[in-house]
Amino acid sequence: MTGDPLRPDLPETLRPALEAQALVLLAQSSRDMFDRCAQQALEITGASTALVLLYRPDTDDLEVVAAAGSRGPQAVHIRLPRGRGLSWRVVQSGRATLITHTDQDAQAVYVTGTPVPHTYLGVPLLDPDGQLLGVLSVDRLAHDTQFGSGEAQALTLLGQAASVAYSRMRALEDAQRAARQFEQLAHLSAELADLSSPEEIGQRALRTLVDLSGFTVGAVVMLDGAREVQLSVLEGHPLGQAAIRAVLSASPAPSGLIGEALRTGRTQTAADYQTWPQRRTDIPNVFTGLAAPLRVNGRVVGVVTLLHLVRRVPVPASLVTLLDTVALRISQALDRADSVEHLHATREAALRTLGRMLESRDGDTFGHTDRVTTLALRLAGQLGLSDTQRQHLRWGAYLHDIGKVAVDDRLLRKAGPLTPVEREAMQWHVEVGDQLLREEVFVPREVREVVRHHHERWDGGGYPDRLAGPDIPLLARIFSVADVFDALVSPRPYKLAWSVQAAADALREQSGRQFDPAVVVAFLDVLREDGLLDD
Repeated sequence: MTGDPLRPDLPETLRPALEAQALVLLAQSSRDMFDRCAQQALEITGASTALVLLYRPDTDDLEVVAAAGSRGPQAVHIRLPRGRGLSWRVVQSGRATLITHTDQDAQAVYVTGTPVPHTYLGVPLLDPDGQLLGVLSVDRLAHDTQFGSGEAQALTLLGQAASVAYSRMRALEDAQRAARQFEQLAHLSAELADLSSPEEIGQRALRTLVDLSGFTVGAVVMLDGAREVQLSVLEGHPLGQAAIRAVLSASPAPSGLIGEALRTGRTQTAADYQTWPQRRTDIPNVFTGLAAPLRVNGRVVGVVTLLHLVRRVPVPASLVTLLDTVALRISQALDRADSVEHLHATREAALRTLGRMLESRDGDTFGHTDRVTTLALRLAGQLGLSDTQRQHLRWGAYLHDIGKVAVDDRLLRKAGPLTPVEREAMQWHVEVGDQLLREEVFVPREVREVVRHHHERWDGGGYPDRLAGPDIPLLARIFSVADVFDALVSPRPYKLAWSVQAAADALREQSGRQFDPAVVVAFLDVLREDGLLDD
């Protein structure tokens, strides 16, 4: 049966409850407080078992978080879905509830699994605003003394004290959590200010987001040219990461949270993903998720997302704001990267154009710059050079003859052999080119080394500095082989074009004399791979 607590039979009945309140309020943590509460409930009521159950709104169930008495240890962590267990009767009534014979109630749940008649008494735990926190309950065998109104009153007082203490502790924990979040965010902001790569920013920001939010995984995905989703950054639990990779690989077309964020350009929140109208039905293991759009020059180009793959969790407004802040920082980095990439592309085009303009002065070497650049880069790939080294080599190829601006046109276009004086004037172009580029702060030293040293010889007989062997910069050694090969297989006023086989034989003959032997071997491998050389 159910009834309101009555006035206590004896004032002394309340004394243990008041003492229990003091013990509860002195607890150092929520767990400590609930353990004290369960133990005090036993002492106050003389029950055989006492339970503290907390309401979990994300899963809409009651979880046993503390227990005392004969069957207490077996009950901790049991979860009771709505409608299962007598504690839901307390939730429904909102007041102290007494049930004299539990075996006669179909809603009763027994820890042992055997329906033994008990007397049940439960009181609600409510926060200061009257919102449900949980239930404090006790029970004892039905053939023992029944719970009286004084015990109900005492348990109610204990429950009120526990509610106050828990609310206070939650507020303190929320404040401490907010302080930690603020500290971590301040640290994150300082770190992000020192990063320029969108990938680095995304990785560092997602690591903090996952840590602060408790979500399983976080990801940055970008749209490719085919308007499909490509994974850029992934952080979080390894199993969660593997699951996200598998999902995106199986279906890269934008859909679900990611698709909606891309389509609408607005942050999407799905506190209960499995009931969210735009959910993906092929991913049943996503329970809560958020996704914020990323923009470059006002266009939505990607999404940053947080997913919980274990259970439904609340999505506070502060987390949405945090995700939006991170999305903004990544977008700003993408904007900067796009501007830098455009600058690099413009500079690259200008240098290539300059190289082609220089070769046009010869008239008979049209296309040489593009051909030798392609050959040199193929050779660089064969030798395993880094992206930075390849860029330096490419720029060096564009600018290798820039010093010829100081050479007279009549000398450049002379069909016959050069006199010693003319040869010296022609050789001077590498030093002029080096000097010209020294004034340009954006041109790296490695580029100038290609310009200055691409006529050095492995045996030390080249110019301008008569460097020998490995003292010659590697990029200059690579370019030298590609440059000479293209000159041999191209027609000139003073010669016909050589066959690839004849040019390859000439390179072999000059290996160890004019050229680095290792570079020659690698270059011949390139020719074979390209089907230009048989042996």
